[in-house]
Formats: sequence, C-alpha cells, structure tokens
Amino acid sequence: MGELRRDPVTNRWVVIDPERPDREAALKVEAWPPPPLPGPCPLCPGNESMTPPEIIAFGEPTRQRNQAGWWVRVTPDLQPLCRIEGDFDRRPEGPFDVMNALGAHEIVIESPEHQSTWADFPEQQLERVLRMYRMRSLDLRLDERFRSLIIMKNHADAASILSHPHSHVLALPFVPFGIEEELRGCREFYARKERCAFCDIILHERVSRVRRVAETDHFVVLAPFASRFPFETWLLPIRHASDFGKLGDKELVDLAWLVKRMMQMLGKVLGNPSCTIVLHSAPFDEPHTHDYHWHFEIIPKTAPVAAFGLGERLFVNPIPPEKAAALMGQQI
Repeated sequence: MGELRRDPVTNRWVVIDPERPDREAALKVEAWPPPPLPGPCPLCPGNESMTPPEIIAFGEPTRQRNQAGWWVRVTPDLQPLCRIEGDFDRRPEGPFDVMNALGAHEIVIESPEHQSTWADFPEQQLERVLRMYRMRSLDLRLDERFRSLIIMKNHADAASILSHPHSHVLALPFVPFGIEEELRGCREFYARKERCAFCDIILHERVSRVRRVAETDHFVVLAPFASRFPFETWLLPIRHASDFGKLGDKELVDLAWLVKRMMQMLGKVLGNPSCTIVLHSAPFDEPHTHDYHWHFEIIPKTAPVAAFGLGERLFVNPIPPEKAAALMGQQI
C-alpha cells in the first residue's frame, strides 16, 4: 500500500505509491530536444547584435562591451515576460486587480560554447554563472518596485528553442504563489517551535541519511520526504541563510562543485540530465532572517506519471524518495 505524506513547510499532501504501473516509466528521462532554431544562434559569440544590449558580462579584460570575448553575459530577454520601463498603473476591473507587467526579465548566457551543459562545464565556469546570479540578485533588489527574485534554468534537453546554455532571472513586484506558500508555512512553523523548518529537515536528514543524496562542507542535497516528482531533490545550505544574495565566496565555490556533480549524477541514474532548476530565496522587502531558508529545487524531466496536480494540486509520485536518494547517492 502507498503512503500519504505531508510536507512540513507547505502542509501539502503527496501520494507516494511505488506499486503504480507507471513506476518504470518514471525511472527514465523523456528527452524532448527543442527543434533547431532557423538561422544563426543569437546567443553565440559574434552574434551579440542579435540580442538586446548587454546589462553586464564577465570576460577578457580587453573585451569591448557587446562584443565577443565574454565568459558569461546578461541581456534583457529576447521575449520578456515583463519589462522594466514604465509604472504599475494599478487599476480595478470590476472585482479584479490589474496592473502593467512591470518587472525585470533577464537572460544569463552561461557560456560561449553552444553545446555545453552544466554537467560538462568546468567548475570555474559554473562559479562564474553562480557569481552572476548573486550579482543580479544584489543589483535588482535596489529597485524598490521589486519584491522577489526568481532564477530558473532548464538544463540539457529541457531547454527552450534556444538550445544555447542559458537561464532566466526575473525580478517581480509580487511574491509568486509557490514561494508565498513556503513563507507562510515557515512562519507558522517558527511561531510554534522557534526554529527554521528547513534547518530541522536538514538536521534530521543528515543524521538519518535515509534521504540524503550528497553533502559537502557547506551544502546538502536531499530527496524531500514528500517529493512531488520522481527524483526531485533540494540543494540547501547547511548554515541557516534566507537570502541567496548573501552567499559567501567559499560557499559559491563549494556550490559549483556540487551542482556539477548533481548534473552528472542525473545523467548516470536517469540516462539524461534534463531537469528544471529553480532558486527559492526570501523576498527583498520582508524580514525572514530566522524563519526561511533559501534553496535550489531540481526537478528531472521524467516520463509523465499519474497526478492530480493541475486541478487539486495533489501530486502522485511512484518513486519513494528513499529509493531515489539511494540510487542518486551511489553516483555522486
């Protein structure tokens, strides 16, 4: 018989059912490579004129702005979800709230190499990408219109039509529902116990090692107790920290090493490293120093499994996180 498990942060219930007939399908990543983009890749070196003017870049000391010679480059997204210019123009429409899609949507071009992935990046290159994330987080919060930051990466065959390695940074004037759900759960947990819920989870998993996948001096990777998806993992700092922007340099180097190994591990276990990686960090304008814990959530692109998440938000996972953690831990 399967189990019903509740996440202690979001209070979300998940069905863990290893007897489902679609269990074997969930052990394989569905590779859906995007169709090739006609014409030259706008993100490759030499094609800088095909993107909006860059915001910032790491590169050769003699390099000129918007020219080749960069290592990591940030520009506004080619098709932004939101734009930084203008004002909110908040207005009612009957009982509904409407405002302009104000925000920042940036694309981080992670490498000059078109076919490269995080699994084969040199560690120094991953450090540059993570350092750029930190810089954009610290810079965008200076705009008082923005409340939260999202960083999202589709890895390998999970990428969009732009197959060149890239990720998205969005600064928004609201807190997305998924983060708000976590913040609410963390506030309630802290009010009851005067402890961070994520810190309690980390301590338990490091001691029990049942769902711990990997650990370094500064970070731990675990399969969450109430995993929504097969082989879902969380990457969390061991030291309590609510804000990714305050990541230290030594931690950044350690994180780059671990992220690279995680991507390599997914390729070994599932046959393909395709996944979505999302940063969860505290909002800019709210004090969550004690009750929230920033983390990356890594969701492999496994074969579709039975779920009711689209309507009732009830997730059905045929791979117990204990099994997933054991398989992944063997490959780190």
